[in-house]
This record gives sequence, structure tokens and C-alpha cells, in this order.
Amino acid sequence: MTRTPRIVIGILLLLCLCVMLGIAFWPTPVDADGRTTLLAILDRLQAAGAPDWFDYRFVESAANVVLFIPLGALLALELPLRLWWIAPLTTTLFSVVIELGQTLLPERVATIADVYANAAGGLLGATIVLVVRLLVAGHGRPRPT
Repeated sequence: MTRTPRIVIGILLLLCLCVMLGIAFWPTPVDADGRTTLLAILDRLQAAGAPDWFDYRFVESAANVVLFIPLGALLALELPLRLWWIAPLTTTLFSVVIELGQTLLPERVATIADVYANAAGGLLGATIVLVVRLLVAGHGRPRPT
């Protein structure tokens, strides 16, 4: 990888970490202002036939997965291909640190479910990068005859 993309990835990684830390350590839950609206939307969706499992807990968990996908992907891009697995390990550790830190905030709730969701997002992001890198690497190889 050339120097310019590495710098761009590094800047994106730093921005990603800053946003995630801001969300994680905001003194009140970041969805506090919109929770009533979200619950009303979910009620309407369920009244219109959405499955029971499509509830607030599911949306919150899905948001945690999505939030960690970029971090897993950016970390995997920074690592050599053979060390891609360090990215999901790092995102999981980062999630544990966040959840432990949230125990110090009176209005925040730390849960193991958040760690699982965050870890899944980090793994998904890193796996996407792994697959793309393997496909790109394999694309340049000659086919056996």
C-alpha cells in the first residue's frame, strides 16, 4: 500500500475512534432525545405487521454492530493480510474498555450484549476487508491450465 492511502486510512481510523469515544462516553445515552420517536415508529411498524423481534432492543443491538464495522474494517486495512485477525480482537477489547468505562457514568448502562454486538461488528468489518483483499490478490494470479 502506498503512503497516501495509509495516511488516509490512519486519519479515518482516528476520526472513527473519536466519534466512537464521543458516543460511548457521552454522559447520557445518545438516543435519549429520539427514543420516544423511535419507540413510536417501532410500534407503528409492529402494528403494520413487523415481527415481534423487531423491537427497540434489536435496533439498539443492530446499531452497535453497524457502529463497529468501520473500526474493524479500518484496522484490518492497516494490518498486513496475514494479521487481519488482530482487528476483530482489538475491536472486542476496545468494546470491553468502553463498557467498563460506562460503569463510571451514572446514566449509562454497560452490558455484555453490547460487547457481543460490537465484537460482531468489528469481526464483520475485518472479514469484509479480508475477503476483498483475498479476491484482489487472487485476481492477479494466473489460472492453472
